[in-house]
Amino acid sequence: MKIIKYIITFFLFFSTAIHAASAPDVFLKDSVREVSQFISENKDMLENDQSFLQSKVDGLIIPKLDILLMSKIVLGKKNWLSLNKHQRDRFVLAFRGLMVRTYMKSLTAFDGEKIFFLPYAKGKRPDVARVQSKYLLSEGEISVNYSLKLNKDDQWKVYDINIDGISLLKNYRADFRNHIEQQGIVSLINVLEEKK
Repeated sequence: MKIIKYIITFFLFFSTAIHAASAPDVFLKDSVREVSQFISENKDMLENDQSFLQSKVDGLIIPKLDILLMSKIVLGKKNWLSLNKHQRDRFVLAFRGLMVRTYMKSLTAFDGEKIFFLPYAKGKRPDVARVQSKYLLSEGEISVNYSLKLNKDDQWKVYDINIDGISLLKNYRADFRNHIEQQGIVSLINVLEEKK
């Protein structure tokens, strides 16, 4: 999915000073400013130092994603409930590794695209938010919507990204479902673990 490069870096380096007191759209806007500045100051290191890149993705990006919720969504309720605790822990860790690799591949693809946020409107649930934006690219606009959930520590975490109507998690879920149907869920976990 080629357009992933336009949104992956969006979440890279969240300020630790941002808490739930901020609205979810403020949380994301502050993140855009921070990632743009970080990339411009560290472009060479990000492109040439894999350990530096991985440490930044693993330490600063991944904690801002709700990996557990994402894991449940991509597997689906039936598959998630079919796993024992050990298997769930393995899957969550393997899926986290997949997210690290995805972000590492996309980090240096950010070219300073302009991002425009639509006015934020609160939804029915105070702990779930949807923030809409548009990426202004040379070839046109791309709609990018972010799904966030307020966790028990009153911090917003991203759990899905929707690009021009295509959900990142639904794509993974379809791929995983096909693998599970053909080779089983334990095989899926093994494959994800092998890609570390």
